[in-house]
Amino acid sequence: MSCIYCEHYILYKLSDGNYKCAKCKRKFSPKKLDRKAKILKSFLNELTPNEIAKKYSFSYASVVNEIKHIRLVIAKICEEKFLEKQDIKEFEEYLYIPNKDIHKAQNFLTIDYGYIYNIMLSDMKNYDSLNEKEIKSLFLQSRIIKYQNHIKIQQFWDYFEKFMKKFRGVDKDNFFYYLKEAEFRFNNFKIELKDII
Repeated sequence: MSCIYCEHYILYKLSDGNYKCAKCKRKFSPKKLDRKAKILKSFLNELTPNEIAKKYSFSYASVVNEIKHIRLVIAKICEEKFLEKQDIKEFEEYLYIPNKDIHKAQNFLTIDYGYIYNIMLSDMKNYDSLNEKEIKSLFLQSRIIKYQNHIKIQQFWDYFEKFMKKFRGVDKDNFFYYLKEAEFRFNNFKIELKDII
């Protein structure tokens, strides 16, 4: 075992069962580390928070909080990967309409740079006074298009639609993190336990 913070190999076992690193002097609990590892592995295997809580007899609230933290880290990984990009191949705007309610739609731009990356666009609440036909007309007029054959972008959108069906509605404040999770999974990015410590 090495330090979860700095990976130093000399650790001191404390009387309370925790460990202390000889180099960075930080303490950590092997039980907490084990719980985080189980939740991360289950999350990556696409288990729901309820299934994870039942499987390991964890509290549902602590599983949900840990998954929120994992999604924050996933968003950061996606952002960092995009900042390393060489060049953008193509991009296209997408309007995700949950349950056919256009006023709950989420608007985002999908970019193919070898991997897929998404940027949130304007909030649909700006269009509350418009009816569905007016909104569709507006989006056709202001549509951002730059593509050759955007096969990868279309594949992501198909994947995203299937991915979102697993959830019983997503709060608009959290939509970004679900979008980034879908992006992360579609791109087959990797996350390790040390990323979420």
